[in-house]
Amino acid sequence: MLFDNDNKKHRKRSYYPFSKNYPSKSGNIYAIGESRTRSIKEKRNRVIFYCSLVVLFAVVFVVTSVALSLSRKPLTDVDATKASEYDGKLKAYYMPDDALGGGIAFSLFKTQLINAKANAVLIEFKGPDGRLNYKSGLQSVAEIGADSTAYDAANSVIKQLKDDGYKIIARINCFDDTLAASMLVSAAVSEADGSMWLDKSAQDDGNPWLNPYSKQAQDYLLSIIGESVSLGADVVLLDSVSFPKSDRGDRAVFGGEQESLESRNAVLHSFVKKAAEACGEVPVAVYLTADGALNGNQMLYEGSMFDSEALFNAVDLRTDAVDGIITIDERSIEKKDINENTLIQLSVPILTQKLDDNFTTKGIIPIVDDEIYIATLENMGIENYIIIKSESQQQ
Repeated sequence: MLFDNDNKKHRKRSYYPFSKNYPSKSGNIYAIGESRTRSIKEKRNRVIFYCSLVVLFAVVFVVTSVALSLSRKPLTDVDATKASEYDGKLKAYYMPDDALGGGIAFSLFKTQLINAKANAVLIEFKGPDGRLNYKSGLQSVAEIGADSTAYDAANSVIKQLKDDGYKIIARINCFDDTLAASMLVSAAVSEADGSMWLDKSAQDDGNPWLNPYSKQAQDYLLSIIGESVSLGADVVLLDSVSFPKSDRGDRAVFGGEQESLESRNAVLHSFVKKAAEACGEVPVAVYLTADGALNGNQMLYEGSMFDSEALFNAVDLRTDAVDGIITIDERSIEKKDINENTLIQLSVPILTQKLDDNFTTKGIIPIVDDEIYIATLENMGIENYIIIKSESQQQ
């Protein structure tokens, strides 16, 4: 019958699946049947997992240590290959600011110089924000903290380049100096009511400028120019030797202008002359855009700065430096319609002719953004050049 005892031992199916996975009181160690195998397997997996973590941490530690070691690599470990021979012609490359910190950035830049057979380096000694990229010994600099963000290794990097035979072109932004104008208020451009003038509204993040008529402003800049020579500058490139370019120019008051016998153009020329005297035997160059070199500029210079006491004009022939429209030989060309090669071909012959009419300035140093233009410049009789690559080209 259905419920008769057939003397067979029936297995309690409901008990086994439950009990084989039922943990013991000791925690996660299974106590019944085949669960011991599972326990051993889980222990093994945990051991493998923790060992993997240890290996991973060890690899990360080693990689981090190597990276830090390379970033702090002494300057003397850099490839000792010297600069290409200097034969009176500057073949210069702009050095990114971070290379002044030494380490990997400097090593990579040094490799670029060697591969390009360069013999000169353009270094931003003083930026338009007023910050110095080297450590200064000037009290006037210390008082306003102008070198507080400079790289500790900067002076050593400059010396390293000098020792390797590279000519140093020290670029110094002059009257476009946000920091000094903010700290040396009496030396800054002002509003009619005496308040600080900004080249844009405060809402548009406008910046103050140093006043070219201010003796305090000039003395401050000239002290930095002189110090750059003592640090090894072979050429001093003066940038922003100008009055501000601004839609708010009609509100700008330049203290001392009314009493001065010098026009705006004359006071800028006088400043360049003082800079040349401060540099002694070291030549001075003035930065000009292509349009500024060809045509002058009323707002910036109230005339032209092409013929100043500077030995060279560093003329920016990059299309990025063209501001809207450029006039070449009475022909106005929009920025979108001109490329760098055309700008070189059209501008250089005119600039060369202008040099023949100059009393002091003897040459131009074109600024371009690619080596492909070097042959074109040399075919036009221009053997000095500075290459400033865009950020995308440097990557």
